[in-house]
Amino acid sequence: MTRIATVFVATGLQGSSVVNALLADGTFTPRAVTTDARSDAARALVDRGCEVVEAKFDDREAIQRAVTGAECVFLVTLCWNEEVAEQTQGINVVEACESAGVKFIVFSTLPRLRDVSHGKYTKVSEFEDKASVQKYLETSPIPCASISPGSFMENITRGFLDCPFEKTDTGYVLNTHEPKGCVIIQTWVGRDMGRAVVALFTQYQTRLDEIDRKMFVLGSQRATTEEFAQGLARGLEKPVEVRRLAKTGDPAMDELYDATTEFDWSPRLTYPTSALKRSA
Repeated sequence: MTRIATVFVATGLQGSSVVNALLADGTFTPRAVTTDARSDAARALVDRGCEVVEAKFDDREAIQRAVTGAECVFLVTLCWNEEVAEQTQGINVVEACESAGVKFIVFSTLPRLRDVSHGKYTKVSEFEDKASVQKYLETSPIPCASISPGSFMENITRGFLDCPFEKTDTGYVLNTHEPKGCVIIQTWVGRDMGRAVVALFTQYQTRLDEIDRKMFVLGSQRATTEEFAQGLARGLEKPVEVRRLAKTGDPAMDELYDATTEFDWSPRLTYPTSALKRSA
């Protein structure tokens, strides 16, 4: 009998990492959820052997179809979604999974900075909302686990927050809003998210006591901007200069940088996380 794993936002960075890892592993057949099944990215997934279904987070019937028959589900909720609140996205999927009899869910989460900072930083709604979805998921009867990535390493090539990675005549410039001394958990999402999710999917039955309702931090390293630049320079074999930009002007994003400078998102943990390494 075919074992199906439904992957939400399957053409995004996290979802595509999970789809790639599922195809490489072969235990589960990926069911890729996208908002446009006719897009080039969705058609490419069909060519690779995925089932592709179309669903939006406010379409409960479409979500139900997307999870019906699936054994496992990988859920990413979308921040900055003007149509559907992030908590509503999570609730709609979790309730559909309960109705469909899904056996296991992995959710991409973030820590609640309000708790990390002992109530000092409260404006970063993207973190608060994901933490709320995680809490809701953990009250459901479905066995589950959450994975918390750090700053996406891929952001340096995506120009995140108008921070381009610039090529110069002699090397590169890494533009950043990170304050000096800020230590960031960094994650190579495209490589590692899928591998971590597949490790949980393939072992949730045999190691449920280690996995159920646990949060795993997916960190490739914990580093300052300068240390990250040094690593890039070694790989590129060219010097990488760090250029610090002014504050973003967005209260939530500026508070995120301040909170990260003052507090560790996940204290007392080493990177890569040993529990995930043992499961891989």
